[in-house]
Amino acid sequence: MLCVGIDPDLHDVAIACWTENGPGDAAVVHVPKIKGRTGTVAVLWMVRALEAYGIDFRGAQGIAVEAQELKRSGNSIHKRPEDIVILGNVAGAVLMLAAQAKHAMTCFPKPSEWKGSIPKEVMQARLYTDLGWGYQMASNYALPLKAPPAYTNVSRGQWKHVGDALLLARWCYNQIRK
Repeated sequence: MLCVGIDPDLHDVAIACWTENGPGDAAVVHVPKIKGRTGTVAVLWMVRALEAYGIDFRGAQGIAVEAQELKRSGNSIHKRPEDIVILGNVAGAVLMLAAQAKHAMTCFPKPSEWKGSIPKEVMQARLYTDLGWGYQMASNYALPLKAPPAYTNVSRGQWKHVGDALLLARWCYNQIRK
């Protein structure tokens, strides 16, 4: 069984696979930041980049695209709520591409659904420990110490998104197995 997890972002959309053997390949579709480019234009650039990348979801039994969630309390208040709306446009574009996999279960879980209240860096650190990769902490995410060779294309800063994509793919896999 093949499941795909996707962590959308304006500049780095991470795509990761999970099978009965654990993590599969991962990729990052990158669009560089350009000073003065508005959020709307950045969304269009990302949509074009995703389309050009040619994501093929055929064969996937499950696809999980992270939904957005506006945080309104505690230390997690979004400083610019309009950013979450712009990010939602990227997620919508990814969902449109995922809809091409007509036989796959496609879901759009909010972070609170797939990871609860556990912080991103803790979830990622637990995953890398479970996989035997080890980890070190970066600013707000965990960085694996020895990921498999299939992940050599992932830069240090992109692990923030790849870690979540892996977790989403595993979450999707476990939902289907229930």
